[in-house]
Amino acid sequence: MIRWFGKKAQFYSAAGLLNLAVGVMFYTVNLTPIPVLATTPTPPRPVIRKTIPATQGIPIRVVVPAAAIDLPVKVGSYNPDNASWDVDMDNAYYADVSMPVNNSNGTTLIYGHAQSAIFETLPQIQPATEAIIYTDTGYTFHYQHTSSRLVIPTDVSVFTANGPPNLVLQTCIGAYSEWRGLYSFKLVAIKKA
Repeated sequence: MIRWFGKKAQFYSAAGLLNLAVGVMFYTVNLTPIPVLATTPTPPRPVIRKTIPATQGIPIRVVVPAAAIDLPVKVGSYNPDNASWDVDMDNAYYADVSMPVNNSNGTTLIYGHAQSAIFETLPQIQPATEAIIYTDTGYTFHYQHTSSRLVIPTDVSVFTANGPPNLVLQTCIGAYSEWRGLYSFKLVAIKKA
């Protein structure tokens, strides 16, 4: 009888385990999923960058040692109605319609006559020639010559040139000032005077 009882106990234990497994499986398959609440994703926090204002100033002196140029700079204008420039025989001029000298962006234009006392020697400069601009804010901006080009007198695209901070020196070239020579420089250093 003990044998019979042992076999019967084993049978009921196995049947109970099987029943339990089927119950768990049934429960798992028929279990309704817990609804997930829709959430709006939290936008990433904006990166706060420290804004450093541009160092800038109005040019008051231009020096190109390799071309023996060392001149005061006045503020001058271009009149598009008659294509004339403020100019004289003693000074270079900062074109007030161009960008002030700065370390942020845009082109600064300084122009002058192709006279021996002004910019006559500009056509002789070589690549990497240094130009130094002194500003009314007490800084010196150091530039390096990168390229030269000729334009017609009415080409004033240099006034709206964007991009990195550059300097352009301009003077007349050729008989009867038929061309303008534009000498471009890239900014390489700034120093406080």
